[in-house]
Amino acid sequence: MARENNSDESPENPGLEKQDYSGTSASSLFKNGEGLSYSDFTILDTSFTDIDKEDISFEANLGKGIVLKTPIIAAPMDTVTNSDLCIAIALEGGIGVIHYNHKKENGERDFDEQIREIERVKRFENGFIEDPITVSPNHTIQEVLRIGMENKVGNSVIDTFPVTEDGSPHGKLVGLLRKQDYSRSSHLSMTVSERMIPLSKLIHGKKPITLKEANALLWEEHLLYLPIVNEKGNLASLVTRSDLDKNEQYPLATKDDKKRLRVLFAVDTRFDRTPEMLERAFAAGADGVVVDTSQGYTKYAEKMLMFIAEEYPNKLLMGGNISTGQAAMHLHDLHVVDCFRAGQGSGSICTTAGTIGVSRASASGIYSCAQQLADEGSKMRTIADGGIKEAGDIVKALAVGADAVMLGNILAGTDESPGNIKINPRTGLPYKDYRGMGSAEANVGGIRGYGKMPQGVSGKVEYKGSIHKWVPLIRDAMISGFHALNCRNIQELHLKLRSGKLRFEKRASGAFKESGINVEM
Repeated sequence: MARENNSDESPENPGLEKQDYSGTSASSLFKNGEGLSYSDFTILDTSFTDIDKEDISFEANLGKGIVLKTPIIAAPMDTVTNSDLCIAIALEGGIGVIHYNHKKENGERDFDEQIREIERVKRFENGFIEDPITVSPNHTIQEVLRIGMENKVGNSVIDTFPVTEDGSPHGKLVGLLRKQDYSRSSHLSMTVSERMIPLSKLIHGKKPITLKEANALLWEEHLLYLPIVNEKGNLASLVTRSDLDKNEQYPLATKDDKKRLRVLFAVDTRFDRTPEMLERAFAAGADGVVVDTSQGYTKYAEKMLMFIAEEYPNKLLMGGNISTGQAAMHLHDLHVVDCFRAGQGSGSICTTAGTIGVSRASASGIYSCAQQLADEGSKMRTIADGGIKEAGDIVKALAVGADAVMLGNILAGTDESPGNIKINPRTGLPYKDYRGMGSAEANVGGIRGYGKMPQGVSGKVEYKGSIHKWVPLIRDAMISGFHALNCRNIQELHLKLRSGKLRFEKRASGAFKESGINVEM
């Protein structure tokens, strides 16, 4: 059988015998001065597959103990990442970034809403809920309803409350008020003491107790809620049956050491309110912070990164956006950044390339940054941000050096993303609104810090259904991609990239037409 002849090069690994290989190496593909998007190349099937799909893992360590089982990060965009989507993506093994574009009715930035969004994510799933929402015996049912509305878990109001003597989260436990103990429409003037289960009739746990023991008690006693008290009878925590069920339903979930879902949040590079926001967000339980700027290779970004690292050294710190090896090495040399966003001007609703003329093709930026860091032995992680339109692009981004991907367009239009589902009158198909964070609509009042000329546009994305159906489909496609490349994990993929065993082919215009891609749109 004739061997495909590409004898102009062989893999870079000097230990390999010189022979003919299909395609080209990454170093040859990404020649200086030529920008390539994910659509401009494909990965070749040059490895005999001898692994099973069940062997494949997508674990990605972002730093500071945050490990994703699905290497997807929801971008900090106001048409993508509310608390609902952050909860859903974390349950599926990824993580979301709460944006800072919340606005009051007068257009001013709403700092409080960003904190509330973080709190909603952290309250959604817990092992021991250490600061449960509590009420006192003297509260009326009407007051209880208001407290439940003000303190949501995800998108659901709280409807069951431990009752403490003074109403504080760690006061003396005197009872439990469940949703079946009161009406939302009548008898609203009754007090909690008239309707609660008193402590004398309440099954509760006592410290010390393990989460396994608490869950066993929930199961054995047919309970939905189990208050835990300390030796003085004060409420220490709360364990719920719903969290036990969630653990079984979502085994990939991204959690902290307290079994709460993880979440990140974004800040800008201005110091007027950022120090206060950092303090409040981390107090609310946030696991890390993204310095959100389209130009991350500046003194402003550096100053903010250094400030955060000094004040919160144990929290994940994400830098960027950048797209060159020089910028990547600058972040590396700061010795404080755990990971960074690589991508400038390549987003589907980003117009930076045309507006300021400074940008880079998505895949070229990823390879440049990741390769520079690999050459220096850096452990800083590369996050591919922008230009990813389909599941195959995620595999390509990882194949050219990314450790994880940040998605906007692919996650927009889901049930969990902000906004209402609308019907396109021309096509009759459902859609949701989607806009760039550099667009005029997002930058009302200069809240984003852009100049007068917008660097993004607003548009529409097709309705995609629930994250819980969509992300498993993306994972399935990624598994098939890794299986074809005979790689068990991202680390093996990167080893093949560095050695030159991973082979690529540049796509001519005929290849686009052959695969059904419309290049005339």
